[in-house]
Amino acid sequence: MAMKKGTRLLLWITGLGFVIFSAAAIAVVLLVVNDQELPDFEGETSDQAWLDVHLRGPIHDGPKPDSLIVDPEQIPLTVHDISAAIHAAAADDDIDGLVLHLDGHGLGLAGAQDIRSALVAFDEAGKECRAWSKVYENIDWYLASACGELHIHPEGVPMAIGLKVSTTYFAGTFEKLGVSGDFERVGEFKSAIETYENTAPSEPTIHMYTELLDSLYTTFVQDIADGREMSFAEVQALVDDPPVTAQTAVDRGMLDAMTYKDEFDEQIEAELVDLDGYAADLRNSWRRSSEQVAVVHLQGTIIDGESTSGGFGGDNIGDITTVELLERLKDDEDVIAVVLRVDSPGGSALSSDVMWRAIEQLAEEKPVVASMAGYAASGGYYISMPADYIVAEPSTLTGSIGVFGGKFALAGLYEKLGVTTWTQQRGDLANLYNTTEPFSEAERKAIRTRIVAFYDTFVQKAADGRGMTWDEIDAVAGGRVWTGAQAVEVGLVDEVGSLEDAIAIAIELAAPEDPDDIGRRILPRRQTLMEAILKSLNEQQASVDASAQMRNLMGDEAFETMIAGRQLSQVLETGVAAMDPARITIH
Repeated sequence: MAMKKGTRLLLWITGLGFVIFSAAAIAVVLLVVNDQELPDFEGETSDQAWLDVHLRGPIHDGPKPDSLIVDPEQIPLTVHDISAAIHAAAADDDIDGLVLHLDGHGLGLAGAQDIRSALVAFDEAGKECRAWSKVYENIDWYLASACGELHIHPEGVPMAIGLKVSTTYFAGTFEKLGVSGDFERVGEFKSAIETYENTAPSEPTIHMYTELLDSLYTTFVQDIADGREMSFAEVQALVDDPPVTAQTAVDRGMLDAMTYKDEFDEQIEAELVDLDGYAADLRNSWRRSSEQVAVVHLQGTIIDGESTSGGFGGDNIGDITTVELLERLKDDEDVIAVVLRVDSPGGSALSSDVMWRAIEQLAEEKPVVASMAGYAASGGYYISMPADYIVAEPSTLTGSIGVFGGKFALAGLYEKLGVTTWTQQRGDLANLYNTTEPFSEAERKAIRTRIVAFYDTFVQKAADGRGMTWDEIDAVAGGRVWTGAQAVEVGLVDEVGSLEDAIAIAIELAAPEDPDDIGRRILPRRQTLMEAILKSLNEQQASVDASAQMRNLMGDEAFETMIAGRQLSQVLETGVAAMDPARITIH
């Protein structure tokens, strides 16, 4: 039976009233939370207070543009939140120690390095750190090695078996489907398109991957050796011939003790301070400062348009969204400096240049520091170049100064499917991006001319930003990917360090009267419930839910490949790509 108009109106008004009431209630909670001070542990029953750091995944590097505040007490912590809280605890006289629980955190090597640097600072402050986990794989052991004591469940699994690099190639699949990739590139190391044209990496790419892995492995082993007070050779021996039981891991010095979780907890004779609450109080203290450093997280593929996260489109950095944000920060007198936290494999060359210009203009008004996370390659490096100073994690994959352009020719697939097409054109190049046939010679010349011109621009702007010559940049460009540690050696990055290091440098460059009273503005800002409703949250959530179901059906690798293909198609609509669509996977 159809619902009467009056009934529908009543339900609509009731629903709207509920939304307004909910938003008001949340606003009250926010006001209460914002009025809190940093934790004060005087008068506790224990003589000591330890920060309880429980890492479970997924943990993102920073807030996503579509992230939502429903309950301020339940905001998922980012790498930035965790690292900043540990640094604050290191300087907090009320915090005496730290307990680290590892539970499927999903961190990559760069994220682990950022948090590990905070743990190192905590140790250097003379405070005790103890870690516990059921499993110690590569990243777990690396992260926990900054702590003084490493505990494992008696039947736990030590599986630190070394690093490997891998990529996936689709030329064989495309051949079966009747699809061919038709691309032009500048730079012998610009390996992105090899994913679609080859069945294996080229010799220059193998050389690049080998040196990348050597750099990552050296950092991995040396940091663990420093943390465990062992030699490089001793740690390398543990990796090459790893203990596979908890008992042998303890016997050989990889770990310190076998302890059940309840036993481990009982050994901590202190009041445990919840990390979520401590981080929330820290964020609130930042907001109370009259002068702030804006920390802008740029995560995903660079595209034309609005920034998005999640769903079938993946994470995207939209040039329109980013430019609007940077222009507001440029005019905001409360913001004394800006840190760009870049985690991007690049994307649209044109959109990268649009953002480059906005960052250059921002840097004319106030200090800008680039902080590189897991990826700041190709377009990700391009948008870092105008910064006054560039800091990278040791394992950041960066550089990749090179471009490509092209298309997929689908004639063979159409034939298999019985699809036919008919076109008529006016203009010799009107068929340039026709998806049926490969490029003609005239079309290929046009696309080649464009990507060579953009490569020259890329190199020149990098040279200007780094204070180097065109030839010096070209010698380390050609699409070659470097680790953060390598990038310092070749001049593409100023130093290796964490996001906290980058923020400290930004404050130093701004030279405020009171450097110890500088807050932070973390961007993108999470949406309130009302904002999310006004942006049609239901449709957005449906996309996220559908993508989660598709990921479960396809598996992580196949799903990520599908997302990368979709993003590449979107990027190629602008003609030239400064992108690494086939992300290098480090295990």
